Amino acid sequence: MRTALSILIFTTSSLAFAEDVVPAQDAANAIEPVVVSDSAAEIPATDNAAPIEAVQSGDVTAEIVPVTSPAINDIPSLFQAKIQEHSADEMLRLLQRAEKIASGQDEYVTRDPVILVLSGDEIALFKHENYRDNKALIDLAARLDAFNIIDVKVCRYWTGQRGIEMTDLPPFIEGVSSADQENKRLEKAGYAYF
Repeated sequence: MRTALSILIFTTSSLAFAEDVVPAQDAANAIEPVVVSDSAAEIPATDNAAPIEAVQSGDVTAEIVPVTSPAINDIPSLFQAKIQEHSADEMLRLLQRAEKIASGQDEYVTRDPVILVLSGDEIALFKHENYRDNKALIDLAARLDAFNIIDVKVCRYWTGQRGIEMTDLPPFIEGVSSADQENKRLEKAGYAYF
């Protein structure tokens, strides 16, 4: 997650450094900026400007003001993959991206599993009979599922239309009645697409 922080610094001398600022706490546990002058006396900062004595003596007054941005607070933390091509290459890209999201190497970060709802030809990639051809993909998905990085679901309507049984798929894959209904349910629960 990104954090925004705005620092206001008033200076009159290039000899003053930000490390001269010492935070002091008032009775309400709020941090109030305080400047330590050369004589080691504490001079509290005022609300709008640096004290005249601090400016004249060349001290620095710094005030740290946290900036809250709606964009920062609106970054989703629950994700589901948007599968469009239904190919092995796309599945590999999505699994690798889910791994990056979980490890904090992506613009998005989550501790919850990334959901992949399969509803097309990509389901056949995971069949036991296709393991040799898709070993790297299936092993990656199994490892990510074992570490709770992803949660793979398949549309039982789609598999039923093509004669694929849940027993034909690895045990980490869960069946859902309808991919569309599951995607809508996840959206309502706050899952964003990536």
